[in-house]
Amino acid sequence: MNRNITGALITAGIGVLIAFINYLISKNVLIKAPQRYSLITVGRQVLQIGFLALVYLTGAKTEFADPAYLLVGAVLGMTLPMLYFTKKLLRINETIEKKKEEKGDEADG
Repeated sequence: MNRNITGALITAGIGVLIAFINYLISKNVLIKAPQRYSLITVGRQVLQIGFLALVYLTGAKTEFADPAYLLVGAVLGMTLPMLYFTKKLLRINETIEKKKEEKGDEADG
């Protein structure tokens, strides 16, 4: 297989791992401290940008594969799974909101 394609597949796999780590971070913050969710978004972005910078610099220095292929693989690896993870986070948020409403109804009367 072509080195560019192989490199793109490797970075896509690592990108999926980054997306999963971001999901776990978001899930934990959403469950434990939802008011801090907007702050964790900045941290997640730093993780993603750091990964992309590392991919580019690694590709440019090692000449294993064209950095453009590596970046495309990394971006697709991080972006596509987030469609699934975002739906899961929305379901968790809805469950938390329902529990809040139920507690509110019990306290009222």
